Order: sequence, then C-alpha cells, then structure tokens
Amino acid sequence: MGAREDQGRNSFHGRVPSTPAQAMWGQACAKVQREIGAEKFASWVKPLSLVDEDSKAIHVAAPNAFCCDWVRENLGLKLTRAWHMYDPDRREIFFKVRDQHGAANAQTEDNPLFVPAAANSHSPIAANEANSGFGTGAKDDTDQEQEHKSAFDDFVVDESNEVAFAVANQVSRGNTAGFNPFLVHGGYGVGKTHLLRAIGESTLWSNSRKRVRFLTAEEFVYDFVAAMRAKETHQFKAKIRALDLLIVDDLQFLAGKEASQDEFFHTICALSSAGAQVVLSADSAPTALANLDPRIQSRLSGGLVVEIKPANESLRRQILERRIDALANEYRGIAVPAKVLDMIAHEICTNPRELIGVLNTMLARTALIGKPLNEDRCREILGELMQDPTRKVSIAQIQNAVATYYDLSMEQLLSRRRTRNIVRPRQIAMHLSKHLTTCSLPMIGGRFDGRDHATVIHADKQITALIAKDQVLAADVIAIRRALMSSAA
Repeated sequence: MGAREDQGRNSFHGRVPSTPAQAMWGQACAKVQREIGAEKFASWVKPLSLVDEDSKAIHVAAPNAFCCDWVRENLGLKLTRAWHMYDPDRREIFFKVRDQHGAANAQTEDNPLFVPAAANSHSPIAANEANSGFGTGAKDDTDQEQEHKSAFDDFVVDESNEVAFAVANQVSRGNTAGFNPFLVHGGYGVGKTHLLRAIGESTLWSNSRKRVRFLTAEEFVYDFVAAMRAKETHQFKAKIRALDLLIVDDLQFLAGKEASQDEFFHTICALSSAGAQVVLSADSAPTALANLDPRIQSRLSGGLVVEIKPANESLRRQILERRIDALANEYRGIAVPAKVLDMIAHEICTNPRELIGVLNTMLARTALIGKPLNEDRCREILGELMQDPTRKVSIAQIQNAVATYYDLSMEQLLSRRRTRNIVRPRQIAMHLSKHLTTCSLPMIGGRFDGRDHATVIHADKQITALIAKDQVLAADVIAIRRALMSSAA
C-alpha cells in the first residue's frame, strides 16, 4: 500500500493522517522532537515526509542530499527506535531525496536511515546497533583501509586529546601492551565515542576471525537482566567472554546497579586474563564515579585511564574547517565566511558535537536553501539556538562547572564535609542537575557520592529560596547556568 508524499507532510502540520503509517510516523516524530528539541527538529525532521510503505519498510523523503545524509548519520538510530515503538511490524526506514518536482528520488531508496544487521553483518558496530548482537565478518583490504582512515583521520587532534588519540590508534593496530583495559573519559561530545568506534571499525578488529562487540553500559545491563529473567546467564557469559574485543560506552550508567556491576567486573577480568582487549568510555575517571564498585575502579585504574579535555577555541575552529572541507567535497558551492566560523567557534564553547550541530543547522537554514550565511544571519541563528529551553547538559558537566567556579576539587564537591564553602556549591550543583538534566532525583543523588533523593529535593528548595533573596548567590547561579546553557540536548 502506497502513501502519497503530500499525505506524509500532513503529519507535521496538525492535519489528520490518512493512513495508519502516517499516524505512527507522526507519533514517532513527536517522540523524537521531545528528545532533540524544537530547534533541531524544525531544521532536520520537520522537512521529512513519509512517501511510501510496504510490508518490510517505510520510505521517507528529504528535501536534499545534505539533509538526507545528516539525518541518516545523526538521527537514524533515534528515528528507528521511535518508529519501532509504534509500528507493530517493526519495519525499517529507508531514505530518499525528493526531486525538484516533489517526487522521491528512487536512486537513493536503498539507503536506510538505519542499516539492519542482516544487511551489514560484517560490521560489528552496525550489528550491535541493530540488535545488540555478537558478530564477526570480513572486509576486503580496500574497504578496511578506507574505513580506518575515515574513522581516525576525521578526528582533529591537539593537546587536549592527543594522548587519547595516540593510545586509541595503537589499540586499533593491536599494540595493547599496558593499555588493557583502556578507558577514555571526558565531558559530553568531546570525541570519546568517535575513538571507540574507530577502534572497533579498524582493519585489525574488523577482520573476519575477530569477535568484536560494541555496546553501551546501559545495553550491557539490559542484556544481562534479560538473560537472568530468561535463565540464560550461562549463554550470556559464554558469548561475551569469548570476545576478542569488548567496547563499552558510557560506563557511568553501571553506577548503583550491583548485580550488573558484579557480572561486569568478572567479565573484564575474564577477558583480560584471556588476552582479549577491553576499551571503555565514561564521563569521569573511574575513581570519581559515585556508586561504582571499588573492584571495577581498581581494575580499570590498573590499565590506562586517559582524559579528553574540553576543546579550546583554536581546536573548535579547526574542527569547523575540517567539517567545511568534508562538505565541500560532497556538495558544490558550500562555503562559509571565515568571520562566521570565528563567531561559531567563539560562542559555542561546550563540545565538538554541539559545534558541528550548530554549523549543520546554519547551513540547512541558509546555504542549502539559497540564502546567504553572513555574520548577521549567524548571530541571529546563534541567538535562537542559545535560547532553546530544551537544551541539556550532563551531571558531570554541571559538577565540573560548579567546582571550577568555586575553585574546589571534585573530591571536595562530592565529599561528606558540611562546611558552608562546600555545602552551598554542592547544593547549587544538585539544583542545576535537577533543572538542566532529565535524570531522576535518585540518579542525581547517586552521582553525588550516593546521596538519596530527599537530599536533592532539600538542596533544590534551599537554592531556590536563596536565589530569591541573595543577589550574590543568584548571580553565581546565573553565571554557571549561562556557561552551561549551550551544551547539547
């Protein structure tokens, strides 16, 4: 059954959808909008339209190739997961470029937003994203070398990340002496996942004889709990401990989950003893992760722990230039004035992921629809983006910002000390965590050295009351909040 393109557009403008698929697509898009915010949704998802469907897939059209590529790369997983929540058949999403007459370009219809494992089973990364499964596969030498180059060569290096980059490169080539387990930590969007994926997709580890798995700590917990409920823990352990390379992203999500932490500890011990490589990322060093099993902290500290520090303005400028060069090779006529790049690099001071997102949004709203991207337009768009109330930061970023502002160490901020010069900043950090993140109160308390939700509620009430009557404290909170407000959603 086909769905006409004009019907697909209706789901974004409040009209009644004419097919069940239109209704489900509208629900999926609404869910994604809540996750990514109104500004990003308007730039990238709203222009999409559901144009066709069959028993295996739906077909979605984008207005141009740039939007098509960006959505597939950056929102493919979110859209697929949201769509699968409403589609009982869990069909795939395939992406098309709409031609000038409004019809979908059939030449690109075989490019899915999200590649199922069966279609790309040779990639351990793709296989994991599709079904969190285990897999190996072979690639020819040309593909392997191109993939290795694109993964590592796209990473812009300076003193803030050069150690992490160098170690990741060595691990990708099998030189793992002293680097096992290898953990890289840093704030949101600084490039941790980029390096982890580069390792997993490298020539050595993507070899057909290598057993590789990439997953988040949240997925590890989900899979382990599911195995326990199905009484299949033996099979779970046998599969994961037979790997040659285990890559785990966002280790902080293990905090507080005792049974899963116990299994994880024994897993990394078994893999290390067997000579397998373990690579991880987290938003803080292991010793700074509250409610993380001390055995895991000790084991990870016995390998190599490397920090990626926030990008300075010079590095942010280089990242923007690299992105423009890459786009110029794909889309003719893409050019951004140097002063506009300077302005973006100066204003967006949080992380490279946010930086690229802002640049992409600007291009989508100017150059790609035939409008000039000059300093005035840049300033206007930046103003809109900085005021987006849906933008969020991580608890770790808030803790670091508050500690830096009050000249405290992280250990002091998270300690049990009750002196005013420590208690008040700690309460401010809890207050901001409650209002700038989507984390639950127990989760916030847990990240402050295992405090409970009642402590978070008390801190929030205290700071809210003080803001109303203490101008100095209010100014402090505003200054910290302003420094955090441009963090990615």
